[in-house]
This record gives sequence, C-alpha cells and structure tokens, in this order.
Amino acid sequence: MLTYSPHTPPTLPKSPEKPWLLLLLCFVWLWPGIFGHAPWKPDEPYTLGVVHWMLHSGDGLVPRIGGVPFLDVPPLYYWVAVGFAKLLSPWLLPLHDAARLATPLFMSLTFLLLGLAGRELLGHRHGRSTVVILLGSLGLIEVGHQLSTNVATLTGFAAAFYGLALALRRGFLGAIALALGSTVLMLSGSLVDVATVWLVALLLPLFEGWRTRQYIKAITIALALGMPLMLAWPLALAKHAPSLYAQWWHSLALGSFYGFGRLGLLHEFGYYLRLLPWFTWPAWPLAGWALWRGRRRLNEARYQLPLLFVGMLLLILVLSPRQNQLYARPLLLPLAILAAAELDSLRRGVAALFNWFGVMALGLASGLMWLGWVAMNFGWPAALAHKAVKYSPTYLPQLNGLAIGLAVVLSAAWVWAVTRKRLVGRQAVTNWAVGMTLLWSLASLLWLPWLDAQKSYASVVKSMQATLLTLPTPNACIATAHHHHLPRALWYYHGDILLADYDTPSGRTCPRRLILTAETPYQPEGEWQVKWQGTRPAEKREYYVLIERPS
Repeated sequence: MLTYSPHTPPTLPKSPEKPWLLLLLCFVWLWPGIFGHAPWKPDEPYTLGVVHWMLHSGDGLVPRIGGVPFLDVPPLYYWVAVGFAKLLSPWLLPLHDAARLATPLFMSLTFLLLGLAGRELLGHRHGRSTVVILLGSLGLIEVGHQLSTNVATLTGFAAAFYGLALALRRGFLGAIALALGSTVLMLSGSLVDVATVWLVALLLPLFEGWRTRQYIKAITIALALGMPLMLAWPLALAKHAPSLYAQWWHSLALGSFYGFGRLGLLHEFGYYLRLLPWFTWPAWPLAGWALWRGRRRLNEARYQLPLLFVGMLLLILVLSPRQNQLYARPLLLPLAILAAAELDSLRRGVAALFNWFGVMALGLASGLMWLGWVAMNFGWPAALAHKAVKYSPTYLPQLNGLAIGLAVVLSAAWVWAVTRKRLVGRQAVTNWAVGMTLLWSLASLLWLPWLDAQKSYASVVKSMQATLLTLPTPNACIATAHHHHLPRALWYYHGDILLADYDTPSGRTCPRRLILTAETPYQPEGEWQVKWQGTRPAEKREYYVLIERPS
C-alpha cells in the first residue's frame, strides 16, 4: 500500500567543527601588534593626535591635532579611544597602547555582526565560515591591528548589513541594527557611506522577495530611529562651531568625493583593478565559485543582498576621485558572505589546491620571519643580518622569552592545523586564516622591536629637543604648514612641542619653522638658517628641518 511521506529537508551531518576553536582563532587574531610600539604611519599618528588633544583640551566635539581642526573623520572612534585612555592610561598602559584598544573592540563587533548576518542569510554554521573568510582577508590584516578610524566604519557596515539581512524575518530587530549601523557610519565615515547603505535598502524592493510589508516597516522604523542619532554630531558642530561645520560640509562631508562645495569625480584608471585581486583574497575567487554554483538561484536573498552591496561599492570606487585602500575595505564584508555561500560544495581537489597554496606561501613567509629574527639578533645568515642593520640601524638585539614562547606555540598550532585529514572547503579556508594569523603574530612577537626602532618618530623628536636646549631661546614659537598634521601630532605627543600653523597670522610671526622636505641637505631661502635636521633611521624620502629667522 502506497503512503505519502511529506518532503523534509535533509539534516546537516554533525559538524566536526568546534565553535570554541573559532573564538580562540578570533581572539588570537585580534591582539598581535596592539601593544608595545609607538604610533606608526599611515593612520596612527593622526588618530593619536586627535585623541591626545581631546584628552588635554576636554573638547570632544571637534577633532583637532595640536589645536588645529582635523575634520577628515567624525569623532566616534576618537571618543572610544579616549575612553580607554582615561580608563587605563597612564597607570597601566602608555596612552597610545590604551587608545589602540578601541581597534580590537570594533573588530570584535565586526566579526560578531557579520557572522550573524552570514548565519541569517546562509543558514546554520555558515556564520562561522563568513568570519573565517573575513579574518583571513589580506586587506584586513594591517588595519585590523592599527589605531585607525576605518575599523569603526567596518563595524557600521557590518551592523547595517545584518540589519538588512534580518529585516525580512524580524523587522524590529533588523530596524534597530540598521539604525545603529547607519549612526556608526555617520559618526565614523561620511555621508557617502550612509548613502551606500540606504541606496541598497531602497533598491532591494526591486526584487520580489523584498517587497513585503515586514521589510518596508523595518526600513521605515530604522530611518525614524536612526535619523536623530545620525544628525546629532553635525547639528552640534553647526551650532557650536559654524565655520568648522561649513568647512566640513564644503570639503569633507562626502568622504572619497570630498564635499558639496568641491565635489570630485573619477580617478586615474587602473588603481582598483590592481588593488582588488590581492586585497580581497581569498574572498573573491570563492565568491566567484558561489555565483557560478548558484547561478540559477540568484533570486534568493542570500545572493541579492551581498551582490547589491558589492555592485554599489564598486560603482562608488569607479566614480570616486580618490585612490585609497580604505575606500575598498567595506567590499570585504559582502564578499565574505558570498564566499561562504557555496563553501561546502567546493570540490575536494580545488580545496586541496587552495590549501597547498596557502601552506606553501604562508609557511614559507613564516619561515622567513623566523630566519629574519635569527639574523637580526644573532647575525646569521650574514647577508640577511646586513640588510636588517641597513633598514633598522638603531635596533639593538634583544630576546623576549614570553614572545619567543608564544611564537613557538602558534607555529606548532599552525602545523597541527594544516596536517589534519579529510580536507574540505571549510578546513582549507580555516587553514588559510590560521596561516595569516600566524604570519601577523610572528611579525608582532618577533619583529616588533626591530620595526619600532625603524618606524617610531620618538628619536627624531628627542633629537630636536636636544638641539632646542642649546639655543638661546629654547621655548620660542615653532610653526609648520597647516597640512603637516603628522609632525604636529607626534611632536606634541613625544616632546610636548606645540607646533603653530604658519598659515595663520600668529604662526607667521614665529621665529622658527619645522619644514618637511625630500631634499637633503636642505637650503632655506632668504635669511632663514638651518638649526637642526633629522629623520627616522634608514628613511630616504622624509626629512625634517628646523630653520630659524635671526632676530
């Protein structure tokens, strides 16, 4: 006798994965490079300059460096960094290390929110894959460990992404996430970042699955909740500093497009074509595989939302007049979602090839890290030791037992990870992420003192301070160009030397000027005389010169 059995979706086999291992990997990824070094270029001097000024002035509304307005980025990241600095500095950590704790906080939130979005769109266990792909991305590894406002922008995009993913099922919670994400973007990025999210939100109903009452209600509530929060800082700036608000609106409000008064379009062709293939690795080939596998199911939300985000972000990159990695970094989030969509269907041979490439490339790089550490501390091999001295001549060999022990443990963990059997797509991607984590950890644990000796500006500032003490008026006013924010930040931080803006009437009267030049020796014009010249060890393109006008 025939009986009808209703169709039930197949149950997933029990996963051999252990969620606590993912948490451990994220934890290990977050911390290398956070402590133990001075502010480094490209972003840290500017961020620390604002944080330092906020702490000393008490003004949290207007970001300033050495008293000069610095409105490139709204103040959310600075506020969080100032909070950590007040809590932990100087009694426990130096100011720059305490402020840098804002980065692991925002990165943790980014991983959490994107993982939740991956689970919402793709299903159980796919959120883990999304996080692993993101933390293994080449474009994230450096900024994710720096004192950089860009990590707060990533958190804003991740929250907005999760809000839109959740809006179809749990409208009110999705609205809250979308509103908070938009607010974070407004307070850490630009109007273009907020507009990107809301253009995606408004275009999604072009697809039938998004034309629901639940979704429309969610984005309406999100707009009502988010608008007052988003407008709070611009309105406060307009009220208390109208001239600075006008400057922000005119030149900086649109981020990569400058501002409403000097709107720019298009950049030199080819920059992002050269950047994105390595910057978004390994997400982009896995995303391409997912689109090929799911080409007949592109009408599903799991593809529509990340694809629309990718398309909108690529359009903005094409139209933008500015070229910078930070504008491409949000692409990593939707690409990680797409890359995780068909990870389990990745053919075993392809997974093995990807794993082999990761083991060879990252294993070789890690081995070179160990060899470089041996060379810089023990002088062998001689050729490599010579290069170590050449590029960081002030470094003194030193051995840190704790750092060496952790480096050995992490290296052994990587060997265990890459020798596991039954390799499939998830394991291959995890091995890549573990390898990237090991590589960055070795750089931070073994090379950090060598790198800090090369990159820190502390010795440059101290050298100029020593020269000032020999002059008849050591405390005389020193001015520098308005746009020289880096020396203004670091001279104040390392030497308590406040550099005036020589584009202002008071700055033009200063008897001394700090000049940034690529020429050496520098020859000043007219009656000005060189009193000091300095640069970082092995630096060949950036020289600082103190000149004085005879009284």
